[in-house]
Amino acid sequence: MPSELAAIATAAIVAVAFSALGFIDDLLGLRASLRLRVQAIIGVVAAIVSVAVTGSSAWFIPLGALLLVGYVNAVNFMDGINGISSLHGAIVGAAFAVTGMLAGPAWLTYMGLTIGAAFIAFLPWNLRRDGFFLGDVGSYLLGGAIAITAVLAYGEGLPALLLLAPLSIYLADTGATLLRRFVHGESITSPHRTHAYQRLTDTGMPHLWSAGLVTTFTAGNAVAALGAYALNLPLWTAWIAVVALCVIYLCVPRLRGSRLATPGYDLPAAETGRPLRVDNDYHPQKWAVIGASGFVGSAVVSELQQRDLDVRAVTAPRLSLSPGCVDPASVLALATDDRVTDELSRQLEGADVVVNAAGAASPDSAADSSLYGANALLPAVIAIAAERAQVSRVIHLSSAAVQGRRPRLDDSVDVAPFSAYSHSKALGERIILAHGATATRNRLVILRATSVQGPHRPTTLRLIRLARSRAASVAAPGTNPSVVSSIDQLAATVVDLGLTHSEVPAIALQPWEGLTVRRVLEAAGGRPRVLPAWMCRGVLVLAFGAGRVTPRFAGTARRLEIMWFGQDQEPGWNQSQREGESAELLRILGREAV
Repeated sequence: MPSELAAIATAAIVAVAFSALGFIDDLLGLRASLRLRVQAIIGVVAAIVSVAVTGSSAWFIPLGALLLVGYVNAVNFMDGINGISSLHGAIVGAAFAVTGMLAGPAWLTYMGLTIGAAFIAFLPWNLRRDGFFLGDVGSYLLGGAIAITAVLAYGEGLPALLLLAPLSIYLADTGATLLRRFVHGESITSPHRTHAYQRLTDTGMPHLWSAGLVTTFTAGNAVAALGAYALNLPLWTAWIAVVALCVIYLCVPRLRGSRLATPGYDLPAAETGRPLRVDNDYHPQKWAVIGASGFVGSAVVSELQQRDLDVRAVTAPRLSLSPGCVDPASVLALATDDRVTDELSRQLEGADVVVNAAGAASPDSAADSSLYGANALLPAVIAIAAERAQVSRVIHLSSAAVQGRRPRLDDSVDVAPFSAYSHSKALGERIILAHGATATRNRLVILRATSVQGPHRPTTLRLIRLARSRAASVAAPGTNPSVVSSIDQLAATVVDLGLTHSEVPAIALQPWEGLTVRRVLEAAGGRPRVLPAWMCRGVLVLAFGAGRVTPRFAGTARRLEIMWFGQDQEPGWNQSQREGESAELLRILGREAV
């Protein structure tokens, strides 16, 4: 029949078109974005031709194009172990051939036999240890041939179950992997080994066994669909069986002991840190402030000058560190061999106290090398440079964000970072503590700053605009402690840490300044509404869920949580000197609100 010839010709041309793209990619290594655009063009054109050939509705064009592009890439992703692709082609081809015999049309049987025979012929080469994978050219050919056959057959009225069941294991493995990586904020184009079939081989299962298991589940789904159709059973029973087999398949690696790394921001165990001890011979006069031109650094310099102390400004070097480098020893090794460390050591010579006020204060940043260079590698460089320059005390400014959403902040080494920014700061702390454990002199202290506000600071101006808007609100009852603090008190705390002769913990927390969440918004000129706490918590669940995909949402969600619920603090070092509401903070909020 002309329609059958047209269907076979369409399937052949589309399969060859995808294969040609794969051939070019094998030769030239096309960019992922360009490759996807060309795939989309082929997919859309193929879907349009399929609708014309089969006479199906035009609404199927986008769905058909999506299946074509998606399945071609699924086959390409799954072609990673010996035999898996050839066995897949053989099983799917056989399933299509039987479907054509049971339900028609006849051309489907011919296409199924052709696909199956082609990949059975390739199987001996694909199984050998020194044999061949399909490469992009072969996987695109296999994926394109299967997908266009399914699209054409569906256009002729065949049930979707019969066509998708043989494809379901490949689609489930690829779809679950991509979804997991997307939700966890991972690049879906970067190399990985988190497909179910890859995790099976990582547990020690031989390649052929893993390929055989995938093939067995593929055949099981095909048999379930064909059996239900042949016996005139309700097709929903077969759908249940297909979904169940896909779920079981995805669970097999876990049953064999494969565990994916916990998503998020894990860190190695921390050194406990040694407190600064009493030293009666300690009389610091000369200070060096790294990052002195920044918001915090300039305030520290001003405070030192007001106390008639000798201070020099040191420019922080710009550094880069891979976000994947989270081992403190490795980062310290990088800093030890870095020529920047030697140069910084010369600049710090003669200083009694070094304050690291540099770093990237970007709560919404994505994980990149500049963020980790500023917040993790730079502290390592400063610690080693200060050691070489024989500095008596180093004060590293960190952030209370490292402890995440815990109900009560404290000065322990426990951290729970929730964003790339807080993870980079927590890693910086780990590095400082690791260096302090081996330093010949006990000179390191970490100061965790809370939500610092100051004159003309963009963060403060945004807080005031929010306080004066209709969005100003707190979670009932609105009396929780706020972590909002003043730059004046932070600078004073830094200098006090540098001057004190009393014992100070390895990690100090910026003292609470006495304001509740409601009082902060009122001081900024607002009239906050009191919202039900349960409603606020529900909104935060959704917001933090979005933040796992896009870091910007995590920072926004955290600011919202701080406005509504605040965060309690353990009374820390020097807390007794910070009783009552902070006049400095009230002055900053009141003055900026005018």
